[in-house]
Amino acid sequence: LWSGPIGDVNAEVEIARRAWPEWASKPLTYRTEMMRRFSNMVKSERDSFADLISRETGKPIWESRTEVEAVIARVEAAIKSCSERTPNRRTEGALGLRQALRHKPHGTLAVITPYNMPAALPADQILPALIAGNSVVFKPSEYGTAVGEKLVELFYQVGLPESVLRLLVGGPEIGKQLAAHPSIDGLLFTGSTRTGLALNMMYAA
Repeated sequence: LWSGPIGDVNAEVEIARRAWPEWASKPLTYRTEMMRRFSNMVKSERDSFADLISRETGKPIWESRTEVEAVIARVEAAIKSCSERTPNRRTEGALGLRQALRHKPHGTLAVITPYNMPAALPADQILPALIAGNSVVFKPSEYGTAVGEKLVELFYQVGLPESVLRLLVGGPEIGKQLAAHPSIDGLLFTGSTRTGLALNMMYAA
């Protein structure tokens, strides 16, 4: 169904790291419009996307179609969450004191997701990260690489710079290297309890 070379963690992180300042400098309206274009692109390819999910994961087609619809719905949900949770605020206090609250992106985020929802779970994490102005290095499950690649390609097709969202191909060892990479500014992870605990201990140390 899919084949390709194992990714280079250092190279992919470096590409995304160089890209994020320019992406972060784009107006929020620009970034949200890009995500809405992505939503429309997914709508236009919903049947072929669902078919790919079923062929790679073994899901029945009705469930794959539901997952594609969930990806579409997550776009507006992510935009709404961003506007509700991180708006710029200005306040005035006593003696003319003025305060401003602004939110800034973290930088370059790693996203590691499992095979059972290979489109919806990555979208849950990639969309808010991009809207907020971060760049992303995305490592899908080795059992869902074709779907992960398709998801990334749909972002590229609407004009998202390829350097802002990078696909990292590989298995558990590549995931470990990415999670431990000194140049990432955060990790968004969905997966097994055992891996989650290992990541927790690694970061706590």
